[in-house]
Amino acid sequence: MKKESPIQLATKQSKLGRPVAKPDPVIIEEVLFWISSGNTLRAYCRQKGKPAFTSIYKWLNKDKEFTERFVRAREVGSDMIADSIMEMMNKQPEMIEGDNPRIDPAWVALQKAKSDVALKLLSKWIPSRYGDRVGVDAKGDINLTISTGVPQT
Repeated sequence: MKKESPIQLATKQSKLGRPVAKPDPVIIEEVLFWISSGNTLRAYCRQKGKPAFTSIYKWLNKDKEFTERFVRAREVGSDMIADSIMEMMNKQPEMIEGDNPRIDPAWVALQKAKSDVALKLLSKWIPSRYGDRVGVDAKGDINLTISTGVPQT
């Protein structure tokens, strides 16, 4: 057997890192349920014993059916986030007790900040459903009259 030179060894193609495990159908179903419930993929992957989010994305790149189901789960999950915003807005406000009971302004500010962030994320993730509608109407009709100063006969 011929010995390879250090240059040949250095230029030889090799895969670095651990190989990506094959998609586990149970994990795929868990991920889809988790995402459709309005949770993030990173939060799922942070749980003990779950695959890294990079592994999930590699599975998505290799499996078209999983990708389509994941996109649908994201849409459903965004609706869940929108529903949670509505629930938050309908929640009874926290009160400051005392001689003159009143709504806690810090609680109001926190609720507003939470809903604003969630709405901004939704508008970026799914602009067709949650983005601002900007109407720009333009017509392509152009009338052009050229005047050369030469009389027409």
